[in-house]
Amino acid sequence: MAEKRNSISSSGDSKGADVEAHVEPVGEIGGVDHGDHLRDTSDSTATVRGLKSRHLQLIGIGAAIGTGLFIGSARSLIYAGPLGATLAYAAYSLVIWGICLGTCEMATFLPIRGGLVAWSSMFLDEAAATALGWNYFYAATMFGCSDIIAFAGLFQFWLPDLSPAVWISIALVVITLLNSYHVKFFGESEFYLASLKVLLMVGIILMTFVVMLGGNPDHDRIGFRYWKDPGVMAEYYTTGPFARFLGFFQVFKIAAFSIGGPDLVAMSSAEAVQPRKTIPRATKSIVVRMALFFVLGAICMGILVPYNDADLKEAVATGVGANASAFVVGMNRVHIKVLPHIFNAIVCTSALSCSNGFAYIATRLLHALASEGKAPKFFARTTKHGIPLFAYFAVLAIYCLAYLEVGTNSATVFGWFINLSSVGALINFAALAVLSLRFRAAIKKQGFDAEKLLPWYSRWTVPYTWFSLVFILIITLFQGWTVFVHGGWDLEEFFTSYFGLALVAVIFVAWKLYHKTKFVKLEDIDLTSRIAEFDSLDQYYEDHPIQSTTMWGRFLDKVF
Repeated sequence: MAEKRNSISSSGDSKGADVEAHVEPVGEIGGVDHGDHLRDTSDSTATVRGLKSRHLQLIGIGAAIGTGLFIGSARSLIYAGPLGATLAYAAYSLVIWGICLGTCEMATFLPIRGGLVAWSSMFLDEAAATALGWNYFYAATMFGCSDIIAFAGLFQFWLPDLSPAVWISIALVVITLLNSYHVKFFGESEFYLASLKVLLMVGIILMTFVVMLGGNPDHDRIGFRYWKDPGVMAEYYTTGPFARFLGFFQVFKIAAFSIGGPDLVAMSSAEAVQPRKTIPRATKSIVVRMALFFVLGAICMGILVPYNDADLKEAVATGVGANASAFVVGMNRVHIKVLPHIFNAIVCTSALSCSNGFAYIATRLLHALASEGKAPKFFARTTKHGIPLFAYFAVLAIYCLAYLEVGTNSATVFGWFINLSSVGALINFAALAVLSLRFRAAIKKQGFDAEKLLPWYSRWTVPYTWFSLVFILIITLFQGWTVFVHGGWDLEEFFTSYFGLALVAVIFVAWKLYHKTKFVKLEDIDLTSRIAEFDSLDQYYEDHPIQSTTMWGRFLDKVF
């Protein structure tokens, strides 16, 4: 089978041989020679390969470690208690790892712009690609809006009388500056912003260890006191053992809002340097670090504050600032004075980093949709630096929904966007699982050996992906269960919990009926025509290795 792939590579279309024919050096930016970051200059819609492994890793981690962990996770503690929240985050991390296996295989084999959208067209159906692409775009913008709302709320910690509209406007200006020039600047800015969040999380873990052993102003050795009283698991909605299960299940909605990132790496594959090496490395690193931070974060919350703390419940019900963070409430309980301010300052950059990352992914999604005729064509146009500026301005317009916070309780608006983005994320992951299974089925149907055909391969991909798909479908269908319980009907909750499903269904049916698209058969899925192109691209990077021109750059490349 190895020989079969080699023959395909050598006899493929001329794209592989011509990979250097239309490329231009992008110049030197930030101490790194970008002459090898390819861009097809014959295509005004082409993006630039300017993201290294360290950029991909921190972009993914940065989009995941943010308001969902530092602020939204307080809701998970209230819903499920310390053990329930810890188990739920651990379980969801395992589910996401199953999605990552298949996504990594597809992204290394076909590192093409559009990611999910392009793969859906190839492996499923044009109508499915359109519906899923627009859902992904909608989910990314909702995530971004929630982070901007959190950014504005965090400043209320210091300046409670100043309108949140001021901070929302500042966030939009900064995000625009970071997204309107070369992708390298985006990658570098996201790298350092995300690094701050990682350092903050490490600091919180170390602080918790010190505090629990009595290293606090009160010299109170709290240990695991709050795991005993009020207990390890909270009751939600009713009482008894089933209520503890409901609390555990409710955390999955928060986890869906909080834990992402691997999908962003897949979307970035078209702009990754040497994608066959950088994508697997980045994906594995992201999942391990996210699982570690979320599981340890839940344990730390349960150590610092009880799930029935009155101050925590009131803060979560009325705002999204630092006071609504279980970590800050825990610091206040032992009378730590300075750390809450440091925490708030770094979480401000965290929220900005997340909204910046989601602006990036939403822009690339709209660019991909337009490139394939699924959105107005002018959204596919890029600047000479490969930035889809028109697509970004569309994202910016949607981000202005964050101004809803000005006239409504910020916690209420934040809750709306948690629901809207969570269901969109769940649909995305379910779609990636289906695409992975179709991809593997096509490889088998066409007589290839997956282990020899794929640049990156895992023998656990198929069974693990099935497990993840079933788990995600259950969460997606039942995550709004409270509205169906007697006396629990809430129109806002129902709409925000299931809007994403309705959006996908309507777009899919409308596109299917209007364009009369056909489902792609396994034997018709194109697995070979672009092998030569990406083999040649891989060889290009082998022959033209990237060399950072500064000692700091070389150090970072070694570490990541």
